Amino acid sequence: MAANTFGFAQFDLKEMSGLRCNGIKPNPNVRFIRLRVSMKTEAFLQEQKFYRTLIQSATDYVVAINRNYQIIMANELFKNEFGMQPNDLCYNVWKNRDKKCKECLVEKTFKDGAGHWNVENVIMKDGRVAQMLVKSMPVKDERGEIVYVLERATDITGRKNLQENLEKVAGNLEDMLASRLEKLQKSEEKYRTIFERSRDAIILTNPSGKIVEVNQAGVHILGYQTQEEVLALESTAKLFVEKEDFIDLQKRVSQEGFVVEYETRLLDENNSGFDALITSNVTVDVTGQITGYVLIIRDITKRKIAQQQIEKRNIRLDILNSISKTVSSSLNLDEILSSTIDKTLEVLESDSVRIYLLDDKKKILKLVAHKGLSDKLIAKSFMQYRKPGDGLLGQTILDGETRLVDNFLRAQDTYVDSIIEEGLHSSAYIPLSTKGELTGVMCVSSHYPIEFAAGYIEFLTAIGSQIGVAVDNANLYENIKRAFEDLKDAQEQIVQSEKLASLGKLAATIAHEINNPLAAVLTYIRLMIKLKNRNKFSPERLEDISRYLATMESETARCGEIVKNLLAFSRQSKITIKNRSIIDIIDKTLDLIAHDLEIKGIQLRKNISPDLPKVQCDFQQIQQALLNLIYNASDAMLDGGTLTITTQRKAGSERFLDVKVSDTGCGITEEDKEKIFDPFFTTKAEGKGVGLGLSVVYGIITRHNGTIGVESKPGKGSTFTVSLPVARV
Repeated sequence: MAANTFGFAQFDLKEMSGLRCNGIKPNPNVRFIRLRVSMKTEAFLQEQKFYRTLIQSATDYVVAINRNYQIIMANELFKNEFGMQPNDLCYNVWKNRDKKCKECLVEKTFKDGAGHWNVENVIMKDGRVAQMLVKSMPVKDERGEIVYVLERATDITGRKNLQENLEKVAGNLEDMLASRLEKLQKSEEKYRTIFERSRDAIILTNPSGKIVEVNQAGVHILGYQTQEEVLALESTAKLFVEKEDFIDLQKRVSQEGFVVEYETRLLDENNSGFDALITSNVTVDVTGQITGYVLIIRDITKRKIAQQQIEKRNIRLDILNSISKTVSSSLNLDEILSSTIDKTLEVLESDSVRIYLLDDKKKILKLVAHKGLSDKLIAKSFMQYRKPGDGLLGQTILDGETRLVDNFLRAQDTYVDSIIEEGLHSSAYIPLSTKGELTGVMCVSSHYPIEFAAGYIEFLTAIGSQIGVAVDNANLYENIKRAFEDLKDAQEQIVQSEKLASLGKLAATIAHEINNPLAAVLTYIRLMIKLKNRNKFSPERLEDISRYLATMESETARCGEIVKNLLAFSRQSKITIKNRSIIDIIDKTLDLIAHDLEIKGIQLRKNISPDLPKVQCDFQQIQQALLNLIYNASDAMLDGGTLTITTQRKAGSERFLDVKVSDTGCGITEEDKEKIFDPFFTTKAEGKGVGLGLSVVYGIITRHNGTIGVESKPGKGSTFTVSLPVARV
C-alpha cells in the first residue's frame, strides 16, 4: 500500500500550485503574500518539500473499486462521510447515481491500465456540494493483472475559497501557515515511519535526477552499506543498465505526471544487474515547477527467476508429455528413441545423446540410437558395444547409479582420450530400467561446460523412465507378435485338421458319387466288348455305340470333377484374399455333399438374389466354413428335413453380403447358443465330433473381417448367418 499511497503524491502539489488542471487561474497576489512569510517558515517549507507527497494523503477520501464498480475497501474518512455496505456500487454511494458516470475514471483505468483524474461535484453528508479532485490508479498483482482501482478524492472547495479570500486574510496568513505547518510536521513523522519501513526502495531526487533521499530498503536493494553511499551517486541514471530506459522513464513521468510499474534492469553497488519494477511520479512546488521525482523500486529478480524456472519446467513437462504420447501411440522402438532424442535436445543445454540397451543375454550394451556425435567416433567399437563394467557407461549398468562428468580432463574413464578428441566436455550417464530391472543407459553429453542442476537430472531421469516403458512395450509387442504367429499357425493346423475330419465324412459320399458313374462306364465298356466279340459293330449299331461313348465321357468327366474338387478342398494353403463369386463357392461346396444330403432324405433349396456382387475372401477357407455349417445342419436333421441356402445383400448395409444356412432340425438351446463357437464345445454324442467345427468357422469368418451369428429355437431349427465384405469396385 505504500507504493500506492506515494503514487498519488503529485496531484496534491499541483493543487497547491494553483489548480491549473481545473482551469482555475493562479492569483497574482499569491506571490505578494508569500513574501510576507517569515524566513524560518520558508526554510521549513523548503526542507520538507520532498515529503509533501506523503503528508498530504492524510486528509483524502480513499476507496478501492473492482471491475463491477463495487467498493471493496475504504479508509475511515470515506466511511464516516459516505458510509459503506458490502458490495455497494461506487456511483450509488459516492455520487448518489443509479448509473455509472459517463466519464468513469474506474472504467478508463481498467481499460488502459493508466491513471486518470477529474474534478467532480460530490454531495456530502451534511448536504453541501463539495468540489473534489478525483484520481484513479491501477493496483496490479504479481502477474501484472489489474486487481482493483484505487480512487482518491481531495476536497478542494476550501482551497478555492481560500484563494478567493487570500487578500482578505493576508494579515493572518503567517499564523495560519504556522498552524498548518505544525499539523503537517506531525503528519510527516507518521509518513516518515512508513517511508523508512517500506520493503520497497523509495528514492527522492531533484529535477536533474540526483538522489537527495533514500530509505533503508533502497540502500539494501541497491547493495550499499549506508545512505550516504547512495546519495553520493551523481544521478539515478547511474542505476540503469540501459540509459535509454532512464531517459524514457523520465520523459514519461514528466509528461504524464506518473508511471506505474515500469520494468527495467538496474545496477547494484557491485555493478550486478537485477530486474526491477519502478513506480514514479513528479513533485512540484506551489508555482507548478517540477522540484524532483519519487521512485518506488521493487526488486523482482527472484520473481523473474521463479517465472523462468516455471516456464522451463512447463516446457520440460510438455516434452515429457509429448514423449509419453509417442511411447503410448507407437510400438516401433527405433521411431520412439529417435523422437525422444530430438525432443530432449530441444530443451537441454546438451548437444548429443546416446542410448544403449542390454542384449537378450544381458552381456553386452548395444548402441541403438544416437545424435550429435561425429561418424568417426560412433564408428569405434567401444561406442557401438560395451560390456557391463567397462568405463563409466558400463559401470552405470552395473549399479544403476547416475554418473556426472563436468570435465573429461579430470574423468577416470578408459576411453577418455577419444572422448576429449571429439571435443566433449561434460556428460551425464542415466540408467534405464523396466519394472525395476536395469535395461540400458542414456548418455547425454555437451561440447561445453554445463551445470548439472537437480531439475536437469530429474528431467533426464523422467525421460529415462519413458524410454524404459517404450522398451517394455516393444518387448511385449514382440512377444505378442510371436504368440500371434504361433496361434495363427495353430489355427491353420486346426483348420487343416478339420478339413481332414471333413474328408473322413466325405469318404462314403465320394465313394457313392464316383462308384455310380464308374459302374455305368464299366457296364458300357463290357457291352461294347461283347458287341465286338460278336462282330456286332455293324453300321446300324454305330448310333448306339456313339451314345455309349458319350455317356462314358460325361460320367468319367463327372468323376474327374469330383476328384478335383476334393483335392482342391483338402489342399493346405495360406489365406489368399481375392474377389470371388459367392455363388461359385456355394455350388462347388454343394457338389461335395449333394449326394450325402440325398441319402439322408434332406431337400435342398437355394434362394439366390439376382445381381449379387463378388466378395473379398479366400475361396477354399470360405468353402471350408460353409461345408462345416452344412454338415452341422444335416447332422441336426436325423429324420430328414429341408436345408435352405439364402444369399442376399445385408439389410441396411451395402458393404456386406449375407449367406444364411437354415435347417429344420432339433435347434439349439439359449444356454448352448452362448458357447457353440467355443473350441471343443459340442452337443454331439461321444465319437461324433470334438467341438472344433464352429470354432474353425468363427476363426475363418473373423479373419475375413466378417461376422457370424445364429438364430435358433429348440425343435424348430437353426439359421446361421455369415456376413462377408463386398469386393470393392
